[in-house]
This record gives sequence, C-alpha cells and structure tokens, in this order.
Amino acid sequence: MNLEDENIELKRKLSIAKSWMEKEFKKELKNISREKIELLSIGNRNNFFSENVEEIISTSVESFFWEFMILNTPKFVIENIISAEVLFYNQRQNKFADGLWIISSYHKSIDNIIEESITKPFRKFTIKSGVKLNKNDPLEKTLNQVVNSGYILWISKLFHILSLIKKYEALSDYSKCFNDFLEEYKYIKEVLLDDDFYLLLEELVESEVLWSKRHIWTITYEETKRARTILIWDLKEHNCIIYKLLKMWEIDV
Repeated sequence: MNLEDENIELKRKLSIAKSWMEKEFKKELKNISREKIELLSIGNRNNFFSENVEEIISTSVESFFWEFMILNTPKFVIENIISAEVLFYNQRQNKFADGLWIISSYHKSIDNIIEESITKPFRKFTIKSGVKLNKNDPLEKTLNQVVNSGYILWISKLFHILSLIKKYEALSDYSKCFNDFLEEYKYIKEVLLDDDFYLLLEELVESEVLWSKRHIWTITYEETKRARTILIWDLKEHNCIIYKLLKMWEIDV
C-alpha cells in the first residue's frame, strides 16, 4: 500500500471513529441531562419529561460546545453546566426562586477549568522559578497558598492579578511570576488579557453573585440571567467566559 492509499485508509478510519464518538457523545449528554432532571421534585420532573427538556438542553450544549468538548472537556465540567441549565430552566418557571444552585454549578465548572488549564501550569512554573513569600500582602499570601498548599485560584483573585497587570501597576514577587508565566504561555495570555474577556470577568466579579450574594442566598432571577449570559451566553454566542476558557484549554491539550 503506497502513501496515498494509506492516507485514504486513515481518513476512512478517522471518519468511522468520529461518527462513533459523536453518537456516544450525544447519548452521554442525554443521560447526564436525564440524571439531573431526576433530582428535581416529582412535579417538576414530570413537567420536564413531558416537555422533553432533557433533549432541548443536551442538544443546546452539544451544538454550542461540540467542536472541542467531546475530547477536551472533563465530564465534571459538562455535568455542572447541564445541571445549571436544568435548574435555570426550572427557575424560569418560578422567577422568585433563588439562583444559588444555578450559580454554584457554573462556579464549580469555572473552578475546575481554571485549576486544570491555568493553576496547574502556573504552580509548576512558579516552583521551578523558586519564588518565595517575601511580603505581607493578601494577594501574595493567597498565591503562595495556591502554589505551595494546593489552594484553588479563585476567579476573584485571578481578576485581581489581571487587573494589576492590565493597569501596569507594581507587582510583588508572586504576581510578577504570574506575569512572567503569561509571557511564557502566550496562548493563556491572549485569552486572559483580551479586552472582551477582561470586561466580562470584571462585570462578573463586581456583580458579587459568586461571593457575597451567593453566601446570603439572595441571587434574583435577573441577576442569575445576567450571570448566565456572562458565563455561557445562553448557549448561543461564544463571547462568554466559559467558552473562552475551554477554547484556551483546547490549545493546551
């Protein structure tokens, strides 16, 4: 078999593999959607199934993320996005319900994406650089814990660092190391310091839905709706935080 014939055969096998993966992926999305709906109260659950909501949500998620989700996005992230969508669908029927669990599910997805695509390589980079805590500063202490104690890099702290870098403010040791890290990993820098991404992140942080409002259970329908737009843009537009972070992750993997 010559090289041309080998390429043709390889393309045939890849096409078969892709077709199988698409089928399995669609089935998995439907299963996750059904599992999340099963957790609702009996009345809501029956309404969801009668309205075929699990099909609507799984189809929306598939069409929005398909180009890279099947291979690169952990099941944990998918599950929490679908869980949030199921709960939001329910909140639209009862706009007086608190949006806490919806926001919590999105938050879990973001934490996981940031940990895997940003924090882990940053830890390795910083440890290799030999940076030490030399200043009694809240942000520096947080970054020291992130690097040396395995703490999560909260999205609010990530925004704080990006804000310092964007405004060309003086950077302490760990913050400077993060800036050096971005210079080394250009594909991460291009996403995090992109003006559109930064403005979305700024609005999310200033809305307090991930922090104070979440902790006192006062997230209204309108606040939840806006946060959902910032995070996932109603599963329609790609100019949103979760999509941009996942797209960055695709480059990494």
